[in-house]
Amino acid sequence: MSNIRAIRKMQQLNNLVAMVTELARPGDTVVDFCSGTGHVGIVLAHTLPDCQIILIENKEESLVRAQRRSSELDLKNIGFLQANLDYFTGPFQIGVALHACGIATDMVLEHCIQAGAAFVVSPCCYGFIQNAVKFTFPKSKRFQETLTSKEHMILCRFADQTAVQLPPERRLIGKHCMGLVDLDRVWAAETHGYLVQVMTMEPESCSPKNNMLVGRPPQRTAEPAGHTDA
Repeated sequence: MSNIRAIRKMQQLNNLVAMVTELARPGDTVVDFCSGTGHVGIVLAHTLPDCQIILIENKEESLVRAQRRSSELDLKNIGFLQANLDYFTGPFQIGVALHACGIATDMVLEHCIQAGAAFVVSPCCYGFIQNAVKFTFPKSKRFQETLTSKEHMILCRFADQTAVQLPPERRLIGKHCMGLVDLDRVWAAETHGYLVQVMTMEPESCSPKNNMLVGRPPQRTAEPAGHTDA
């Protein structure tokens, strides 16, 4: 990993960990969905020693690397599960995912809502969003009344046009489209009583996919939000 990429990754982690730390209570179980080699989960285990952190990843090689890194740090409050995220059924209080691609973000949100858990999710690969067995898009009633499924797919493709090599005006359009796709997700979650914020990671340059969805379930919505909406 290059120095520039490493800095950006640390900035992304700082954003997610800060929000999870704000939401977490002693004794909580925090699930890092699509955990990869454990960048998020390992930092959370170190930062939240009074919480149990579970890493879920379907690639064996990635999970083995995460276990090795965890052992080197002698972390005791961390567990590992090799599985697709939709196979996880255990109780938890907070779900987190950094750059869950396409509908993986929607799968994480669904898991959290079904469990009544808070979530901190950074979506990615909007262009891969498509209707599936579990999901149809748009998700919210208000978007369904405005956009057809085909129009939503076009919106998702434009939401992926945020790469740094694109002209600034093109990236701005992509950012607006990202916000609209995530607003549809927010409004769908709010029908379950969630208080959800769409935020932009700081600094924005940490990733072209710099949106972050932070959702509090009904039982935690009384807690103050420490960040400003994007």
